[in-house]
Amino acid sequence: MKRKTTALMMALTLSVSLSACGDKTAVSTERTEIESVEETVETTEATEEAAVTEEESTPEPEPEITAEEKLQSAIGEMPYYGDTANCKMTAEQATAYAQLIADGLAGDFSFRDGYNKDDVDILTWGQPFQAYDIDMGKKVEVDRFNVMLTDFAGDGVPYLYIYSSTNEDSYEIYGWTDNIVNLVVEADARPRGSVYYIYEDENDYGKIKLTFEEFWSMSGETIFSFDTYSFANGATEIEAFRRTEELQGDNSWHIIENDVEIEVYTDDEYYAMREEREQEKPHNHTLPYTCFYDMTPCTLEEMVDYLNAYASAMSDGQSVPVEIKKVDIVKHDGTGITTKGEVPQEKVNSLEILRQYMNGEKYIGIGDSVAFTYIDSYYGTGKPEGFYFGITDLNNDDNQELLVSYKNDSDSNTYVFLPSSSKDALMYQAFQGMNKTDGTYLMRIGDSDTGISVYLYVYDGTKFLEISKLSGNMEWGEYYGGTITENGVTREIGEEEFNVIYNDWNNTYTDFGVNTHLDIENIENTFQVKIDVQSSGEWLVTSAE
Repeated sequence: MKRKTTALMMALTLSVSLSACGDKTAVSTERTEIESVEETVETTEATEEAAVTEEESTPEPEPEITAEEKLQSAIGEMPYYGDTANCKMTAEQATAYAQLIADGLAGDFSFRDGYNKDDVDILTWGQPFQAYDIDMGKKVEVDRFNVMLTDFAGDGVPYLYIYSSTNEDSYEIYGWTDNIVNLVVEADARPRGSVYYIYEDENDYGKIKLTFEEFWSMSGETIFSFDTYSFANGATEIEAFRRTEELQGDNSWHIIENDVEIEVYTDDEYYAMREEREQEKPHNHTLPYTCFYDMTPCTLEEMVDYLNAYASAMSDGQSVPVEIKKVDIVKHDGTGITTKGEVPQEKVNSLEILRQYMNGEKYIGIGDSVAFTYIDSYYGTGKPEGFYFGITDLNNDDNQELLVSYKNDSDSNTYVFLPSSSKDALMYQAFQGMNKTDGTYLMRIGDSDTGISVYLYVYDGTKFLEISKLSGNMEWGEYYGGTITENGVTREIGEEEFNVIYNDWNNTYTDFGVNTHLDIENIENTFQVKIDVQSSGEWLVTSAE
């Protein structure tokens, strides 16, 4: 710009000189004008070239993505059955669904008030679990690995459909009502001879139906009874109630609804109708979006990401994304204990000993196993409440000994069961106490009208060894002497010495302090854990709730 201004001033000066000097400087002036013009052109071209270069080096600004575009991108990536353009899911609903999935992966099922432990052995949605199949009469393996959003009602408010990747009859459906997530269908829990199935109703545009069917045989006739439900308002609504289909002697099927026969089919006609109803053959999908049966689900983790993105777009970035915190499941090798979360190994080892005794994997000396702790016919009351238990390492050798005492034993005897896998596990009954200072144990036997024997033992980790024995004679309720055996040597003692030794032993040895019932509830209280699952004799142990 500076060069261009100087050239212009020079041109004006030359013009004035030309007027004053006439033709005298004509040749010189013409040349100067040409040079000035050329200089001006060069300067202009250089300026334009620099401007072009600057324009080329400056990146084009990215077009701003609108909230609507973010929303459509988020919903377009997730598996969504229904018309996405009509989706009315709120940010709150998306976040609630994401949190529900995250809780399921963390093994926290409070959002559905837990599972029935008699029917389902589940740790987390993040791994397969066992669900009882009443028709098979056993538990089968299922999972919750697949998920998608489903506009079952056709009103734009989707349900959350979470289902097994291995068993089509195992699934859960959650709806959204009054800004709260609710469990709408739980397909694993069902009576014998029954099934849920979902189907796309081509006669009711945009609707998914749910049928609950039961079947049984009565008086030689096969009977099917089913209820059909529609999805609406975040829940289900009964549509057709208790339609009964009876196969009669002439192989005709009679359809009865509300106690009125409404249709009769031949056998072939009936099963053709059933195939159509159960979607066992292709149906006429006329909806402008992917058929329910052609949907591709995603993983639970992916759905949480999709829902977080959707909630963020709906709230203009104000929603708080849900974080997935998977539960830490640890199977402790060599034991029947699985822990959910952090449980000290020392606690696991103690629980394993109890688990083995209570499940009969370790035996008590009298030859009984679990029956001894729960169905005792001699010492106890026949109920777990008749027992106390303790478990401790008596001599710090890392072996856990089981201690059992009886509520109805006035002498406060404690039975010590040594770690053993055989039925002849050693049992020393009537231990009345121990001296922790020298590691000795007191046993009193034969306390009767005629005499008494009191023993002292030490424990070497595998067996109790007798070190002393005090025997006393009794007459008219008074001890009048006896014998004392120490280091293999027995000697006679009088009444006074007998009473001194006897009283000293009684005052020195205190009971074991066993004061907890031998049952699951009190094991949980003692060890501050929660035993959630007892499947095949194994325990799932979690931190106390």
